[in-house]
Amino acid sequence: MSTNPTESDWQRLWFTTRHKAWSSLAIIPSDPGVEAGSVAESLVATGRAHGERPVSLLNGRGIQLSGVHQLVSTLGAMTGRGEWVIVPVDPIVGNPSTVPIVQATSAALLVVTLGESYLASARAAIEAVGRERFLGSVVLGGHADGGPLRLTLPT
Repeated sequence: MSTNPTESDWQRLWFTTRHKAWSSLAIIPSDPGVEAGSVAESLVATGRAHGERPVSLLNGRGIQLSGVHQLVSTLGAMTGRGEWVIVPVDPIVGNPSTVPIVQATSAALLVVTLGESYLASARAAIEAVGRERFLGSVVLGGHADGGPLRLTLPT
């Protein structure tokens, strides 16, 4: 049994996120140590393979307050060209500058790791950004059904 998500896992995640219209998608790790970059990169690769429209990665990790305006401007230019843009960011608990970046995107996914993420951090991220922006959460780690990746949608 593999503990790494398969291509099929990423395809399911991609198509599930596309159930709602978005032009830019923030990928937010719940805590330091939770890897959002690989989730973003895999979603970009899957979206590109699907080929409906250009899909790009805009790295929002490590951005401090002084760089937020430039990143948001770049994001607006990319979506203005009709691209779908996926933006991995830092955990909100570790970098408050993440909040305006996520608020500039049209949707967000929260990435948590089973057995490692703190519920309080996940709640704080959702409250800081606004529940209405979240498509759901990506849960990484082993699951009872044998899958290494699961998307949990809000109810």
